[in-house]
Amino acid sequence: MPKIPTHNEIQQQTNKLNEMTMDNWINSFVFSLKWWILLALTIIPWFLWWKIVDKSRITEILLYGFFIVSISTFLDVIGWNYSLWFYPDTLLALCTPLVPIDYTLLPILYMIAYQYFSSWKSFSIVLLIMSFSFAFVWEPLAETLNIYKPLKWHHVYSFFGYFLLGFFLRVVVLKIIKIQK
Repeated sequence: MPKIPTHNEIQQQTNKLNEMTMDNWINSFVFSLKWWILLALTIIPWFLWWKIVDKSRITEILLYGFFIVSISTFLDVIGWNYSLWFYPDTLLALCTPLVPIDYTLLPILYMIAYQYFSSWKSFSIVLLIMSFSFAFVWEPLAETLNIYKPLKWHHVYSFFGYFLLGFFLRVVVLKIIKIQK
C-alpha cells in the first residue's frame, strides 16, 4: 500500500515550491518588460473605463463586473490547481490567477458589452464575438508570449466558458435589478 503524505509533509513541499517560485519570479521576471506590460494592462484600462462608463448605471454595471471578477478568478484558481493550465509569468508572485486578465481586461470588456448592448439579441451577438476572440485570438497570443500555457485544456472549452459566464451573469444582475425595483 502506498504511503499517504501527511498534511505536514504536503505543507513542507508547498513551502519548497513557494520558495522556488519566489526565487524564479524575483530573479527572472519582476521589473522585466513583460512584467511592466502586465502591470500597465492591470491599471490603465480602469482609467479608460472610468471615462466611458455610464455613471447613472454605475452600481449595476459594477455589480456585473464584480461577478465577472469573482467567477473568473474562482474558475482560474480551479483550473490552475487541477493543472488544466499554467501561467509561467505572473504579475504577482505566488498569485494563482492572471491578475491583468481576471481583475481588469475581462471585467472591463464584459462591462462595456453590458453597458452598450441592452437587448438580448445584440448582447448575445457581441458576447459570441468576444468569446471567440478571447478563446481563439487572445489565448493563443498569450501562449505565444509565454503568459499562458494550457496543459489539459482546449480553446473551445474557453469559448463556451466565456459565453456562458457573460450570459448567465447578465441574467443574475438583471434579476437583482428587477428585485431592487
